[in-house]
Amino acid sequence: MKYDLIIIGSGPAGYVAAIRAGQTGLKTLVIDKRYIGGMCLNWGCIPSKTWLESAKLYNKIVKQSADFGITGVDAKKIGFDWKQARKRSSDVIAKLSRGIEFLWKKNGVEFLKAEAKIISPTEVEADKQIFETKHILIATGSRPAELDGMKKVLGVEALANSDSLPEKPIIWGEGPVAYEMLQFFQLLGREPVLALTGEVLLPELDESLQSFVQRKLKKEKVTVVPAQKIRFDGEKAFIDKQEIEYDTILNCSLRKAVLPKSKVELQLKDGFIEVNHSFQSSIPNIYAAGDVNGKSYLAHAASSQGLAVIDHIHGRNLDVDALELMPINIYSDPEIAQIGKTESQLKAEGVEYMTQQYSLAANGKALAEGASEGYLRLIYEPKYSQVLGVQIVASNATDMIAEAALLLEMEGTVYDLATAIHAHPTVSEVFMDAGSQAVSDLEE
Repeated sequence: MKYDLIIIGSGPAGYVAAIRAGQTGLKTLVIDKRYIGGMCLNWGCIPSKTWLESAKLYNKIVKQSADFGITGVDAKKIGFDWKQARKRSSDVIAKLSRGIEFLWKKNGVEFLKAEAKIISPTEVEADKQIFETKHILIATGSRPAELDGMKKVLGVEALANSDSLPEKPIIWGEGPVAYEMLQFFQLLGREPVLALTGEVLLPELDESLQSFVQRKLKKEKVTVVPAQKIRFDGEKAFIDKQEIEYDTILNCSLRKAVLPKSKVELQLKDGFIEVNHSFQSSIPNIYAAGDVNGKSYLAHAASSQGLAVIDHIHGRNLDVDALELMPINIYSDPEIAQIGKTESQLKAEGVEYMTQQYSLAANGKALAEGASEGYLRLIYEPKYSQVLGVQIVASNATDMIAEAALLLEMEGTVYDLATAIHAHPTVSEVFMDAGSQAVSDLEE
């Protein structure tokens, strides 16, 4: 059977590309040996967010019920049912999975659950069949690097399938997943320890956001230790001579590519498939999108790359700059979001800039919701007043960042923010307030 496009992997890069391919008339086959939706849908982005919402609600009931006028709540009697939380997560996953299947069917996309092997630049083997194709998109994702020589190690996928939650986990990592899992256990009143694998937690964030996180961890007395200083002796862990009590190591470490079986040799860089700006591999009709190319580990980055591949197949010009304008979301409590340039990047580039930070403590909606911890911060250049970067700490920062994404995409200015009418009361008013203050600073 002949296809225009065979996609190996059905995560955010693969399934989104498949839908667009079908919509644009490409005869498309998706092959995945596991679950529709990949890691993101089945044991990553979606389940972890449902768990976090459960934990946030639990924590709010325990700590804020009285303040909100709710009586009769005995914190000692409130429990957390991990089995029910997992069931809710599974229900959400099933609904979204059915949605992907519906969109594939609607747009003529075929799906085969099997392991794929690239035989040649135009042939893929799966389920004892050979499929011919004009183009191949590898979207097989990544997995955490293995922690050799350690006992009691779980990955997030294993945690999703576990019948019980650890009481004293060591969270091993430095990125968003590590911080979100740390927050999850904190919110439930467990005693997590962060084993920091890098120099700083959340290295991709602006220094102002990193400082906020560091202050929060210190305030909440979270134990943070350099991972390289932890010594393991059997099932015991020590830092210097002091034993660290733990029952599980949750592996949230840096990731490595999951490469498909292939008789075709593709050029790799640090274990990831090397691609050009059009996401073509060293063989032009074989593309790689998402985690497998090592450019980003964000699901929405993977999806945007997958869409770019379809555009390239159709001969459309790619907006490379737009693909670089990628929001970073962290679903902690409060949430953290960032887009555009950071201060350190602008300093390195020698770009003159100004900043304006506006606290949520002055925002009516945030105060009404009991969620006034946080701020919005603008980075903008003084000559044309163009906004170059936005950072947000707020209970719904990961939704608010969409306004910033559109602002930066349109090369918007602080004047645009100051004059755009925002509904009152909303947390999003901080965009207008910060913009107004920035205009005032420029006109002094």
